[in-house]
Amino acid sequence: MRPMRHVVCIGLIVLGTSAPAFAQADGASPRPVVTFDGRPTVRIGDIGHVDFRVKTQADWRDFPAEPTADPNDAFDLHRARVGVGGTLLTRVEFQVERDLRDAARPWRDVFVDVRTVRRVGVQAGHFKIPFGLDQLTSVMDLDFMYRSLAGAYLTPGRDVGLMVHGRSFGDRLRYQAGAFERGGDNLRASERTDTGTAPTVAGRVVVKPWAGPETRSPLRSLALGVAFTDGRLPDGPNSLRGKTAFGDPIFEALYVGGRRVRVGAEVQWRVGPASLQGEFIRAVDQRRGQGIENEDLPDAVARGWYVGGTWVVTGERKKDTVKPARPLSLRGYGAVELVARAERMALGTDGLAASYAGPRDAAIPLRADTAWAGGVNWYLNDFARVQVNVVRERREAGVGLDRGVTWSRLLRLQFGF
Repeated sequence: MRPMRHVVCIGLIVLGTSAPAFAQADGASPRPVVTFDGRPTVRIGDIGHVDFRVKTQADWRDFPAEPTADPNDAFDLHRARVGVGGTLLTRVEFQVERDLRDAARPWRDVFVDVRTVRRVGVQAGHFKIPFGLDQLTSVMDLDFMYRSLAGAYLTPGRDVGLMVHGRSFGDRLRYQAGAFERGGDNLRASERTDTGTAPTVAGRVVVKPWAGPETRSPLRSLALGVAFTDGRLPDGPNSLRGKTAFGDPIFEALYVGGRRVRVGAEVQWRVGPASLQGEFIRAVDQRRGQGIENEDLPDAVARGWYVGGTWVVTGERKKDTVKPARPLSLRGYGAVELVARAERMALGTDGLAASYAGPRDAAIPLRADTAWAGGVNWYLNDFARVQVNVVRERREAGVGLDRGVTWSRLLRLQFGF
């Protein structure tokens, strides 16, 4: 089902669900009221509300080598997205978001989310498969300008699907489980277009052992999670892709076939103005019948991890984002946050080492990228942020990828509501 059809289906579902409530008891239609509480909103009596959303990010980059020779690539309007979202009849939430810069895949989140019973919801449409803390974080709330290597390349991304989600035990347990049409859109182009791609199932559980309204422990915000995906691969050069922060490929395309299984573990802890976050992901691609003589080859195993921390030096509390206590104005200077992260992503075959001769070799020599990132986030107000990042990378092994240590410097201006 194409994303445009999602928009039509969502509109029909929302209209059909809310139609009985559009007339008041006296037969008069409720009058829309326009408000602005963080973003433009249209409220229609007790029926619900519709929010209008805008996300823009402009980057200045100083990479050791640009992916193209075009000097204009030093400046990039990285994102330009518009969308609507809202709630109808307290039980139905919806969202439609389009990227104005991506002609090939313009539709992002296009879904409805219906609360069937208390604390249990059913979400349908085009949205992110529930895997990867860094991947599931909104682009406007990332602590760094770019997702971690593992979060960017070892996670599935978005797809068409149906998901059940909810929470229980006083918000100490959150869960997501769903089935999706394919294996996500964060893949090689050859796999995204292959008609042999099969459905993927995914699940994620996050627990907060010390959460609770009366808990005063500094561990009350500590969240621990595990997740998995399981799906079938179309035969061909469809192995997981991987790139450096500035776009150079790390993983070459390998011939794969069989199942792709991901497992992940995550931790997140926020205390006052500080936070700590980490994640480990292991992705296994089977290579059944992919040898020169159609023999089975050892699995291709990709691993990635990162550990990052933040500190709001101006004292504001760290949440998904930071709301400046004194927004930039004649009397304020906004909020300032320091960030740092260490990470690594690698691909190879367990227990085997050899020189690379082709994408059907039994042994895959190690290909890896280790990176350190540091930076400053300056929150001007609730809508604008300036980010400055410095990234140090070192690529290991791999044919033609031994470039030693490289440095990248990046600046981003972000606006959104």
